[in-house]
Amino acid sequence: MSKDEKPARKATGPRRLQRLIQALSLALFLTLLWLTAFPLTQTLIPVDLFLRLDPLAGTLIPLAARAWISNFIPALALLFAALAVGRIFCGYICPMGTTLDMARSLSAPRKGPRSLPYLPPALKHLNYLILIVFIATALFGISLAFWGSPIALITRFYSLLVHPLLTLLGSESLNLGRPLAETFGLASISYMQVMPRRFDTVYFLFALFGLLFFLERIRPRFWCRYLCPAGALFGLFSLRPLWRRRVHECTHCGRCAANCPTGAILPQATDTAHAECITCRSCVGVCPVQGIDFAVSEAPAKNIAPVPDMIAHEQSTPLLPSRRAFLTATALGAGLASLGYISNASLLSVGGDRGSVRQTGFIRPPGARPEKDFLRRCLRCAQCMKACPTGGLQPVWFAAGVEGMFSPALVSRTGPCVPECALCGVVCPSQAILPLPLEEKQQAKIGTAVVQPGLCLAWAEDRGCMVCQEVCPYGAIFPVQNEGATFPAPVIRAQRCVGCGYCEYHCPTFVPAITIQPLGALRRADGQYRAAARAAGLDLMLASDRQLTPEDHKIIPEGSLPPGFAE
Repeated sequence: MSKDEKPARKATGPRRLQRLIQALSLALFLTLLWLTAFPLTQTLIPVDLFLRLDPLAGTLIPLAARAWISNFIPALALLFAALAVGRIFCGYICPMGTTLDMARSLSAPRKGPRSLPYLPPALKHLNYLILIVFIATALFGISLAFWGSPIALITRFYSLLVHPLLTLLGSESLNLGRPLAETFGLASISYMQVMPRRFDTVYFLFALFGLLFFLERIRPRFWCRYLCPAGALFGLFSLRPLWRRRVHECTHCGRCAANCPTGAILPQATDTAHAECITCRSCVGVCPVQGIDFAVSEAPAKNIAPVPDMIAHEQSTPLLPSRRAFLTATALGAGLASLGYISNASLLSVGGDRGSVRQTGFIRPPGARPEKDFLRRCLRCAQCMKACPTGGLQPVWFAAGVEGMFSPALVSRTGPCVPECALCGVVCPSQAILPLPLEEKQQAKIGTAVVQPGLCLAWAEDRGCMVCQEVCPYGAIFPVQNEGATFPAPVIRAQRCVGCGYCEYHCPTFVPAITIQPLGALRRADGQYRAAARAAGLDLMLASDRQLTPEDHKIIPEGSLPPGFAE
């Protein structure tokens, strides 16, 4: 070491604060996600705080929905804050980035440096091209934010994959430890239960995040560097932030560029691509002369330091894509939007402009907006699915078309909709599901029960089974004595059925003899479900609040099928 060089600070010094903030941020994110459950615990901050901070969702969803969404004010504020402090959200707050850092640290080699494979320099443009495609589709009213929103993706990862695995682990651990608990007289433990949660699309999530974790070995923060459109959006606001990296003394070591996780340090080492810098300060910790810091103003460097050729070649590429690439991405976005409009031609309008349902047999949660508006707003974050107390809300694959993938639908056979719960609308950050008071939610008809007489034990085999009537919370199912039959059979009164799915969930047949179909579903953008139910002639009231009349026990003539039956 020359006399002009100063002792190098430990690499963990400046990074320690970043790691601490990352850990606290991830802990807060996971705590809020854990609290997203029924009954909802009152907290000082909303449980969907991180989703409200997502700049991609805060930009694309209002653009596609043609509406101002106040929940995304924090995201817009954070985006404009990048003008001053750069991509500090990516380096310190984003739970996706923290999770990727954790995956990289767990899979990194223990000893010695590792050479990185060569990547085409043009790959640096990919996240900007993805952002252009997403903006173009949003301008045409189609939202693709759920494919690139980092907070929505990581929320889905922890809600639909990690959380079910933990519940399964807890359930199996209790089963294994129950005999031991009974031996030692620990009755409280022996009677404890953890209900495992199961969700569709988990194999897709496993494959997606397995790929992202693998790509961390190709390049640190591969997602943030090359794929994340939210990072590209932050980059456009961070081209020259007020608080940024500066170099006031430099040697010819190139350590800062070699240790930069996003490749933001240019070949001269004194220059920085601030749009790529996540302000992690790795460069500060490895500088042997303590010549780097982050401040509001810049200072001229004493020396110019080169970096290895491979890194220089990759980083010398211009940040923004070419005009041709920009136009191609715009055309691709317009083409994807047109395909979405073609797919939307299969929508069936019910009840005018305020309601629409697709004829595919799936049930949207109560309070869901009309289908087109719902798909434009839905972030597919899985907050509503995590909050559903019965696990009945499941992500849809292709039942809603390509533009509706991963959106929530009620699968009654998995779990019914609890009348006393309206949590799905409360935790929805984009208001695709309206936050309804209970008195409005209980009037939000999402479908109608339909009996399949060929499968029903009472109708097909004249066996005594009225389970559906016993569990119906709205008193919409009645026993009727068919002429010549020994036992009564169930009849659905459609005007009393809200479509909650209790009957389908509890039906004892292997293939349910009673199912919920989206017949007569109310889908409103104003949340006025009580008025809509009255106008439609519905009589939606909890069974505990009504009394049966002689009309509810009328006899059905032999050989005929009452209303609500499938032929």
